[in-house]
Amino acid sequence: MDKKHIFICEDSLEGILTGVYSAWDARVGHGNVELRTEEEGNLELFCEYHTVEPDLVRAEKVLRTMRKKLGEEITENICYASCAADSQKGTAVYRTLVDCLSVYGASYGKKKLDNLKNNYVRKVMELYRKVWNEHHHYLGFLRFRQLPGRVLFSVFAPENDILLLFQEHFGDRFSGEYWIIYDERREKALIHVPYQPCAVYRTRGEQMKKLMESRDTEEDYESLFRGFCEHISIRERENHDLQRQNLPLRFRKHMVEFDKNITGILHERQETLGRQGESDFKQIKLQG
Repeated sequence: MDKKHIFICEDSLEGILTGVYSAWDARVGHGNVELRTEEEGNLELFCEYHTVEPDLVRAEKVLRTMRKKLGEEITENICYASCAADSQKGTAVYRTLVDCLSVYGASYGKKKLDNLKNNYVRKVMELYRKVWNEHHHYLGFLRFRQLPGRVLFSVFAPENDILLLFQEHFGDRFSGEYWIIYDERREKALIHVPYQPCAVYRTRGEQMKKLMESRDTEEDYESLFRGFCEHISIRERENHDLQRQNLPLRFRKHMVEFDKNITGILHERQETLGRQGESDFKQIKLQG
């Protein structure tokens, strides 16, 4: 009986790809390998555990191999699946790559992800769709606020580790801006400097909380925007079930238009305008 080898890697795209490289390079038999993102409390008998530290060089080697032999589409599928919040993703990704890259050759491997009868391939495709859907939703639901120094700041708390997937989209659209996207669940931020590549940094929640509180007049604009969204809504035609279907509640926590504290300057201005209107009406009536 062959010994099982369990590779414990970091729960990140870089960590998973490094784990794939280390497990393949160990040459202990692909069927004897498991990739896990966290070590269980109770260790299994007759297993050998290997701790794998993230290695950018090794991860990039795996990435280049996938792009060269399998193409961009399958590489994207694998990378998205590696970002999922799922404890079984490591082994599923490794076994899928083994099937795609070995035995039949790369030309057959490009069609391998169509074989949903394979449990590992099916798992990878399920995770890919899950991560893709969340990433697609957040492309439309992320809200930026301007901090002092003309820095655009956005905060969100995704289920999956999708922070790195935003670098191409927002790096292209806001290439000349300073901006930060903060994942408060994992306490890390994607930071962009004008015309420079993005970088991911580990942060502390207290640091980001202080940064979010350092807004100047942004609250004025937020109040106006919330008021605009409230006033264009037709209450008689509101359909809350359809709203929750198109915009699930878990996405609304950090969206300006769903902040219920619609107070401040907007209401003050409305009251002022209302009093001015009543005064003008009385003057017109007296003059008439």
